[in-house]
Amino acid sequence: MRAANVVRGAVVLALAGLVLTAGCAKKVGGPTVQVETKVTGNLIEHTVQPGEDLAVIADDYYGDPGYASAIASANGLEPGAVPVPGSVLKLRFDPDQWDQARRRAQALVPYNEGVDLLADDRLGEAQSRFRQALDIAPGLHAARYNLALVLLKRGRAEEALEHLDILVQARPEADDFAFARGNALFQTSRFAEAAAQFKALLDRDPANKRAAFGYARSLQETGDKAGATDAWRAYLKLDPDSGWAAAARRNLETLQHGH
Repeated sequence: MRAANVVRGAVVLALAGLVLTAGCAKKVGGPTVQVETKVTGNLIEHTVQPGEDLAVIADDYYGDPGYASAIASANGLEPGAVPVPGSVLKLRFDPDQWDQARRRAQALVPYNEGVDLLADDRLGEAQSRFRQALDIAPGLHAARYNLALVLLKRGRAEEALEHLDILVQARPEADDFAFARGNALFQTSRFAEAAAQFKALLDRDPANKRAAFGYARSLQETGDKAGATDAWRAYLKLDPDSGWAAAARRNLETLQHGH
């Protein structure tokens, strides 16, 4: 589940546009809940939506992507298989997991409403729905992430950053969370911290063009002329032809010649 985010102002217009290509919010399949006997445990049936994988579904219901293999095994799928959209997965829970799972299932209702509202650019209403989802299930990372992105789009970066700090701490391996946090830091003019966040992403994936662009732009804003020059050159090796490459060349020209 993803949503595009925005950063502010003419000075960061190129970075903002790049961020907008990051993706759009996705709905989660409407769950139907069946309470079985204590012997067999409790069951939620989840209808798979386009773009969902087992790790995302595991995170939504169990709060841990690591349950993907258990879901695959319980539903006769190979490890790492991509479930077919429209198919129904049976998710079983131990009694001590059930209350949290049921809350997550309930929270997906306002979450999906928020996705629809966000698609219509009804940001205030979308924000309210994502908050409602978090009130029901504070561990639903998708709701917190999309809430943060709505807040960024509304120019409330400090508030968004609070949510993104929680997400990055909980899922340090999640590139989308880290990238959004870098943009929130950039939007709050914490350019050195933004550069560090983007650099961490690049260390993990040197081919991450979004992170490379954000890193170069952040270094430029810190006044690190030499570092930004090298970073823009590195970005252009990754992306020599797009519209963002043109913006990178303009920034590099400014650094080299001051115009």
